[in-house]
Amino acid sequence: MTNREKYHFDDFTLDNYRRLIRIALERGFSFIPYTSQKDVLRKEVLWRHDVEFEPDIALKMAEIEYEEGIRATYFFQLHSGYYNLFDRHYSEVFHKIKDLGHYWGLHFDCRYWGIADEKQLDEFITLDRSYMERCLGVGLEVFSFHNTTPFTQSCLNYKYGGLINVYSSYFKKNYNYCGDSLGYWRFDRLEDVLSDENVTHLQVLTHDANWSEEVLSPRKRFKKAIHDNAERKIKSQIDGMHRLGNLVPDDCED
Repeated sequence: MTNREKYHFDDFTLDNYRRLIRIALERGFSFIPYTSQKDVLRKEVLWRHDVEFEPDIALKMAEIEYEEGIRATYFFQLHSGYYNLFDRHYSEVFHKIKDLGHYWGLHFDCRYWGIADEKQLDEFITLDRSYMERCLGVGLEVFSFHNTTPFTQSCLNYKYGGLINVYSSYFKKNYNYCGDSLGYWRFDRLEDVLSDENVTHLQVLTHDANWSEEVLSPRKRFKKAIHDNAERKIKSQIDGMHRLGNLVPDDCED
């Protein structure tokens, strides 16, 4: 068996992403926000994105979801090493996703603040929440942890800093879980979970750089996302310098 087969590389194209949404709909799942309470009489899915590397890919996924008539929840970082949410480009991406009708939340990084206890957790989530709300003009109701640790896994309260904790004991108790955290299905394949009649309440986690237009390995998907991001920034800078007349022609650069 090849790695492509073993780790289901073919699952992680944007075309297949659309197919997975359609499977969920065909199986009768309702796509709900984290502010909804569990309804035992219906099949429900909390469909979540932790935006970690390239929000432009997240926007493509949001557009697919919009076209398929469903709404997901997008968690954005304030302290990412890969994108600046307050760069004009990414602020526009955030608002485009919001304007498509999707939900949004805070993707919170404990290690950025060096948090050691739940009192600090409350304090710094409150701080990040206030900054994000003020700068982006939105209200926040929910957060997810970035890169979970034994400490964050032990933080099981329903809310911290006034925000719903998607890793709380409530969600762990009431919802099955399926995620793509390392660029492959770490526990169960999503298609199989969606088709399992015993799964009626589900939380799904995806990450932007784990998905691409073509079939690639997890490493190549990640590298492509980072390279595409860099190329966009280079082009934007060069185009801006051309417009200002400040760029030396290419044939003179040596």
